[in-house]
Amino acid sequence: MDDLTVEHVIAFHDKVMRTDGGDARLLSEAGLHQMVFSVNRIDDVHSRAALAFFTLIAYPAFRDGNSRTAQLVADWILADNGYTPEYRDDEMTGLVQGIADFTIEVVDIKEWLRSHYKKKGNFSG
Repeated sequence: MDDLTVEHVIAFHDKVMRTDGGDARLLSEAGLHQMVFSVNRIDDVHSRAALAFFTLIAYPAFRDGNSRTAQLVADWILADNGYTPEYRDDEMTGLVQGIADFTIEVVDIKEWLRSHYKKKGNFSG
């Protein structure tokens, strides 16, 4: 499992800004460093992705594009460990809205990620 870096997050955010537009300014460099530090201390991949996802949305590091950046970061963390997403856009929208409303906690996100990302090559039956 590769460590997440601030540079990774900024690269994902840059991609979002190129695609979607918006104000690309960084609001909290310290918050971004703290999130990366905290995420990298977690061994469980779903917990790691959930914390990054939650933190970037609940405590925005950038002026715009935090939700989409959070999604790309979580996708990267999970893909690095062999998982691919299997969800509809409206399901992701509901998750993001719950985080923004503070009605969804990190543990809820972890379970959501477990049920909406499947391990590549993991066939049952």
